[in-house]
Amino acid sequence: MTKTYFKAVVLATTAMCAVQAHAQVGAALPATEVIEDAPSASDIIVTARKREENLRDVPVAITAISGDTLVAQNITQMIDLSKTVPNFTYSYGAANTYAYIRGFGSGSSAGFEQSVGKFVDNVSYGRDQEARIPIFDIERVEVLKGPQVLTFGNSATAGVINITTKKPGNEFQADGSIGYEFEGQELQAQMGVTVPLMDGVSFRLAGLFQDLGKGRYFNPLKGKHEPQSRNYALRPTLRFTPSDDLEIILKAEVDRVKDIGGTLVPVSQPLVAARPPYPVVGDDDTRSIDYNRAPFFSDELQQLDAELYQADINYDMLGGTLTSTTAWRNSDSLVQWGLDGVNHTTTYFNPQWTHFRQFSQELRFGGSFGNLDATIGAYYQRDTLAIDVAQEFTLAGLGFSGAAATPFARVFTYDQKNRVWSGFIDLTYHVTDRLSLSAGVRYSNQKKSAGQAAFAADIIPNTTFDTQRSRLLATRNPALDAVYAAVLGGVQHNFPLGTLRLSEDHWQPQVIAQYELAQNNKAYVKYVKGTKVGGFDYAFTGANPALAGFRPESAWMVEAGFKGLLLDNKLDYSIAIFSETFSDLQQSAVSGLTFLVTNVGKARSRGVEIDLNFRPDDNWTVGFNGGYLDAKYIDFPGGPCNSIQNSLPVGAVIPGMRSCGVPGGTLRSQDFSGIPTQYASKWTGSAYVDYVTPVGSGDHQIGIGVSLYARSKYDSSLYNDQYMVQKGYAQLGAHIDFGATDGRWNLSLFGRNLTDKRLLEYGSVVPGSGTSTTGSYSRGRQVGLKLSFSM
Repeated sequence: MTKTYFKAVVLATTAMCAVQAHAQVGAALPATEVIEDAPSASDIIVTARKREENLRDVPVAITAISGDTLVAQNITQMIDLSKTVPNFTYSYGAANTYAYIRGFGSGSSAGFEQSVGKFVDNVSYGRDQEARIPIFDIERVEVLKGPQVLTFGNSATAGVINITTKKPGNEFQADGSIGYEFEGQELQAQMGVTVPLMDGVSFRLAGLFQDLGKGRYFNPLKGKHEPQSRNYALRPTLRFTPSDDLEIILKAEVDRVKDIGGTLVPVSQPLVAARPPYPVVGDDDTRSIDYNRAPFFSDELQQLDAELYQADINYDMLGGTLTSTTAWRNSDSLVQWGLDGVNHTTTYFNPQWTHFRQFSQELRFGGSFGNLDATIGAYYQRDTLAIDVAQEFTLAGLGFSGAAATPFARVFTYDQKNRVWSGFIDLTYHVTDRLSLSAGVRYSNQKKSAGQAAFAADIIPNTTFDTQRSRLLATRNPALDAVYAAVLGGVQHNFPLGTLRLSEDHWQPQVIAQYELAQNNKAYVKYVKGTKVGGFDYAFTGANPALAGFRPESAWMVEAGFKGLLLDNKLDYSIAIFSETFSDLQQSAVSGLTFLVTNVGKARSRGVEIDLNFRPDDNWTVGFNGGYLDAKYIDFPGGPCNSIQNSLPVGAVIPGMRSCGVPGGTLRSQDFSGIPTQYASKWTGSAYVDYVTPVGSGDHQIGIGVSLYARSKYDSSLYNDQYMVQKGYAQLGAHIDFGATDGRWNLSLFGRNLTDKRLLEYGSVVPGSGTSTTGSYSRGRQVGLKLSFSM
């Protein structure tokens, strides 16, 4: 345990001692003076354990954000949540997205299930591209930290994003917002309308439209800013309540998301003379590349089409509730990306198509029976995954010559069938009025069958969202085999579907002890062990299919927490102290012109998180959410080399830098043991102050608020590379509101990132030029007007 971590734990423990002393004073008051259910500064109902509970009663480190807060903060994308939730980072990366909680997440491989699971109304969205689906018409978003495998199942080893949408009520309701952000020329509108159709039947229709006309970079070759976005989504929901004990909800959703333009720009120059320099390095405002020319004739874009059809049945019986959730989902995505050109010369273009189909069925029964709260359930899922990749090279711009500079493509195809079923039980026994003990376990059985191919091909021009695999297969060119071998190495192959097989069984236990220190003040200790399923490398380049797989990932955590109310229920607090350990952590990184998949031997994180919300009166609200994190690799001898190491001879050492050798293989690597994990900041925190007061006759009010989000430095890459470290920063936000006191309408002038910090959200060594680095910078300052309404 480090000294800093020890100090953080002592600080939290000291604060908790003061809290407990204050709580004990409250417990000594006469019962008539203790208001058990008085409203607090953040009285939010959550479903972290698949049942409705008050946030402060749930023994989970959780950040809950209401739908109204999302609207007020102009948040409709997952990536924007990371600007408000400490120890949570989200990035769109290059082709595949990243979600990290407490320093852990899934690397850049479309073959990974996500370590940070995403669930919408109890339905799993486990593929990385599905995180692009907009967040709209939401009751709340819950960020659950640490393994959540008991109630959310397999492959949630780092945490869960649990989203609950709005449901039709029994009365007419209409609410929504429309806003315009001036810097990005962004129009954003969302609305939901509930209409009672007849007794026991109601309907809600919700939709979102978003148009971003001015992206974060200016591209002088195109004469416009990029990426530009146009997203829309529609969600109809029908609710039947034929009796008091039966509820049926039918829901569908259609999402269309499209960004035109790329995000990667050079961060550092090549460190070897054979590689031409970039025209501009570290420019977070300008991007000079246009792939809509020879030989590619294609736009850079990110596009996702997704659909959902879902049926929920809730039936009260035998003193509890039987719940059935049936869902069919499909999503199709294309990510076409490249690199800001070497002297404006296109060198590398990468279209990746992903097609996913999923059917899932969950049954669970839960209720309270005397001193026992029980939930039991079973889950079944069957899905198919198809990935096609065309990595296209014009290598003359990277210093290659002769036959090695011949333009060509490497095509990957991947097909997977997956079947999983699991059962779980979660029991909580109230030993006394103050002490409760919980225990549960989930058993899961998962089988995968896959096929994969890699071959040389001609450049494929004019690729679009609708390009089919048959067109990629038609470009197979044996005349390019020698170029493929000379430039890329590896072995061309075709493993038919069924060649790659996996069958896994996992037991995932959880034990919790919770004690009420005083009314509205509880402490808990939790142990949980979870597993994320293994799989196969969709971009495997070897000849032996037995080497194409990666192992399952395991995590176990011990957490102690304190939650409650103080100061006459005006202060809502939560403190969590945790230690998590991962083995066989799944990661992916660039080596040469290939993304390699590997398992990390062991990694761990320790830290403290504090959440405070104080409402001294009806006018003021003050909050703080912060954390200390010590996340690092313990055993990772095969980490990828960084740009500086790649410029040195094998085994060369620079004082203060680790060597990069060839331990037992042909690929160079460095020892990451003791190195912080990706996106791990030692300190993160957000604070806000809001003030609201009636004006005039009292029918209207004025509000003003200021927020600050800050974090210390982090490595945006998986390379331990000094060029890809984002320094510590702080972002300032503010809003001024005027509206009706009863909330019927509100006009807000809002500002986000007023300090105009452009952050390095993602970094990587450059494919084919490993002595240089590339990255993606965030949006800058955002200022706009928003009108919201509710009736």
